[in-house]
Amino acid sequence: MAIVNQIPYFSEKEHSFDSIILYMDLDAFFAAVEIRENPSLVGLPLVVGGNPNTKQGVVSTCSYEAREFGIHSGMSISQALKLCPNLTMVRGSFRLYSEVSKRIMNILKHYSPIMRVAGNDEAYLDLTDVVSDYEEAKQLANELKDDIYASEKLTCSIGIAPNKILAKIGSDTDKPNGLVVVRPLKIAEFLSPLKITIIPGIGKKSSKIFHDNNITTCGDLSIIPYQLAYQKFGKTGLKTWKLVNGYNTENTDDKFNSREIKSISEERTFFNRPKDWKDIDVLIDSSIETIVTKAKKKNMNFRTITLKIRFQDFETFTRSHSLSCHVISKKQVKEVVNMLLEEFKDKKPFQIRLLGVKISNLIKITDNQKTLTQFF
Repeated sequence: MAIVNQIPYFSEKEHSFDSIILYMDLDAFFAAVEIRENPSLVGLPLVVGGNPNTKQGVVSTCSYEAREFGIHSGMSISQALKLCPNLTMVRGSFRLYSEVSKRIMNILKHYSPIMRVAGNDEAYLDLTDVVSDYEEAKQLANELKDDIYASEKLTCSIGIAPNKILAKIGSDTDKPNGLVVVRPLKIAEFLSPLKITIIPGIGKKSSKIFHDNNITTCGDLSIIPYQLAYQKFGKTGLKTWKLVNGYNTENTDDKFNSREIKSISEERTFFNRPKDWKDIDVLIDSSIETIVTKAKKKNMNFRTITLKIRFQDFETFTRSHSLSCHVISKKQVKEVVNMLLEEFKDKKPFQIRLLGVKISNLIKITDNQKTLTQFF
């Protein structure tokens, strides 16, 4: 009983989610670049790494065809060859991979001002202040996937969720070229059938402890009392129990989650192409209403207004204009956007694939700092 009394319980923050996080993982990145550069490698069991002449070294990454033989990163080349004698090996060009990675990460920067690069082939984007809901986040993810493929002819898998852990797990469950959205109220349902080892941080040692207690899936853990989870598996077990039952387990003091807002934007992809400029005006009005309302709620004034426009051939333009002072006026945003849009009026509306409006150069205001333009 004394042990039970010492069990940490739940803070109020663990009951709520206020973030929308996107995790992007390039599919078999090094191998995919090699296949892109040499199409004759398509469909072959391929590993990048080691010495093709001596047949020694370690697998850096491998194609999905090679993974079907049980080959994985970190495996010795000799072991990989035992699993697949017809394995194709390439040394790899890590300078090329780095250059491709930089270009892709630059693409991601256009989708959110808050980004964390986790490696050459993976990154997190905080979409909380970019989209209004998970449906918009899904549309943005599809646009991002199209953007990467149009630019680099590479695919990626994406997970969208209320925190980084769940976003990564989502991406891991649908590869290659997948997209998984884990909504807050569906977390427990999503995790329940998955193996407990899919949770980051659960390795061979801890997974054996879970398995010895007849817990092989996230659902197995979720149905036991939280007191028992703590007694049997300690703080790590309790944290995992909270995660599989849909609680927010991430550190709210994390720099990635403690957002200093630098901009507020709204982007819309036209899946049904606009017929005329009246359709464009409706979209612009809606976007401006959304971002200015968000700015008002956060007591933010802005000075810079940006228009982003992408055409059906994926050619993308951004145009910005800074006002003489900070304002909170929908009218002025509309006037500036219309001015910036004039440059593209020679195009046909149906050629437009995406349109976005962003306000930036933000400052926090107090009640006695509100400007007259707030009332326009």
